[in-house]
Amino acid sequence: MKNSKKSIFTILLGMGLLVVSCKKETPEPVVETPTPVNTPAGSTTPTPTDADGVMWAIKSSSTIQGITIEIGTAVGIFMNGNTDLVNVGTVSVNSQDLTAATNNAYTFTPSQTSPMGLDFSSSTDWSVTGGSGHAAFTYDASSLVFPTGSAVTSSATVNKANGYTLSCATVSGADSTLFMVGNVSKTVSGSANSCTFSPAELNGLSSGTSIVSIVPYKLMQTTINGKTYYFGKERVNQLTVTIE
Repeated sequence: MKNSKKSIFTILLGMGLLVVSCKKETPEPVVETPTPVNTPAGSTTPTPTDADGVMWAIKSSSTIQGITIEIGTAVGIFMNGNTDLVNVGTVSVNSQDLTAATNNAYTFTPSQTSPMGLDFSSSTDWSVTGGSGHAAFTYDASSLVFPTGSAVTSSATVNKANGYTLSCATVSGADSTLFMVGNVSKTVSGSANSCTFSPAELNGLSSGTSIVSIVPYKLMQTTINGKTYYFGKERVNQLTVTIE
């Protein structure tokens, strides 16, 4: 079993999937038009434009050499009133601490001893100890359901001169869906299972090995201690491709 875990961890490294007084709140999912977001190049975790903080629970699936692996990860970012990220103490989900990077983005990364990462099957309980103007809080985001999305069915070869259609069989239960070829992305409606990238859009990509992603996601907004926080759940389906 120990050798099996090491093998899975090695595959995950190759796929590039190893990557952002308390009152407990009970969330009520909000069904609205898609939330305006900013999506940095190469990022699968959009940031709502009015957010003071965003916490993402993520299920990532990828197929490489015929092997499909799903892992659970998490990302959290907190702002100080503008786009600067700040440190808010310890951030955890389901009692597992996220790691703060030098830019103050928080991430949970699977380890060699726990290669499958976080288990979101029964709960998504967030905890923030507070700092940089953000008071401590806990929040149960379990009622927000993960959207579904099937494996990428597109070609494993991206010909920039011909354009590329990125698709899967089904997407459901999402507010929006993010389609990515390398670091080029488009966000479309949550029901879309296909998106076409033109030669002009792909022109800036470097040739070689890369990853395409289809990311259906859902967001839930709430106000805690006078600040606007978003809790998101997304499913990341990826395929390793060759860009020509």
